[in-house]
Amino acid sequence: MPETITKATLKQYRHSTAVTELHEFPDRGHSLTIDSGWQAVAATCVDWLEKQHLAATIRR
Repeated sequence: MPETITKATLKQYRHSTAVTELHEFPDRGHSLTIDSGWQAVAATCVDWLEKQHLAATIRR
């Protein structure tokens, strides 16, 4: 995804009660979860879930 589209989408949530956060993975393509290095993406997701107190049942 182009960065401008991602940031525009994030901006649409600015007045929402939804918890949103943008984390960028430099030098990565669109297929973050299936390309090499997917473990770092997964770890970032789990860390975010833990920060939101939503990861009680997730195991590493």
